[in-house]
Amino acid sequence: MEFFEVVERRRSIRRFKRVKIPEEDVRRIMEAGRAAPTDATLHLWSAVRVVDEGKKAEIARLIGQPHVEEGSDFFVFLADLYRLRELLRFRGRDLAEDRLALLVFAAVDAALAAENMALVATALGYGSCFIGAVQNAAGEIVKLLGLPPLTYPLFGLVVGVPDEDPPPRPRLPLEMLFHEGAYRRYAEEELAAAFRIMAKVTRSGDWLRLLERYAGRGGYFEARGGEMRRLLRELEFL
Repeated sequence: MEFFEVVERRRSIRRFKRVKIPEEDVRRIMEAGRAAPTDATLHLWSAVRVVDEGKKAEIARLIGQPHVEEGSDFFVFLADLYRLRELLRFRGRDLAEDRLALLVFAAVDAALAAENMALVATALGYGSCFIGAVQNAAGEIVKLLGLPPLTYPLFGLVVGVPDEDPPPRPRLPLEMLFHEGAYRRYAEEELAAAFRIMAKVTRSGDWLRLLERYAGRGGYFEARGGEMRRLLRELEFL
């Protein structure tokens, strides 16, 4: 495909045919992740490729995402300071004690690699879906995948042969996402327009329900926060 066609055709696929992707195509997808930018060449990410059907089924059950099991390959992307610590230790140096900035840039590194992989999967005719619900069972996934300290499961990416062709989802207009020179405050009519544009993403036709469920007070992301901090401390990030 032409590059812009690939970008436009990428969708979140949630129904896959239960067939395996040829290994040479999986390697091409993984090479695309390896080619992604990485801050200061630190390689602050890694990914666990899960192909064992039992493990895939267990993760799908833990996080309530059946398409993880249906897809050909599932990748769990990690913030990975363990490898960095080991490289420094090998040459007689210590990892930074304050690791917050490293954690932020590890998440950026991982997202860049995963997006590269999703685009190449699309170019090869496959489907993919990012799985933020890894956070629903991050502690269990740490144990299931044998993750060492200083690694943290950020999100997943399932890749496979699509069994659906969903339409593109709406996005906010450029003017609400890009600011010229300085941050521009939003007018009331722009906010109202945003709700009209995004109405199709929910069955109810009201984007507010999604915003409130995930980002509102007492919502999904607020509930995640305490467990995330606990696990990050346990894994020596904080």
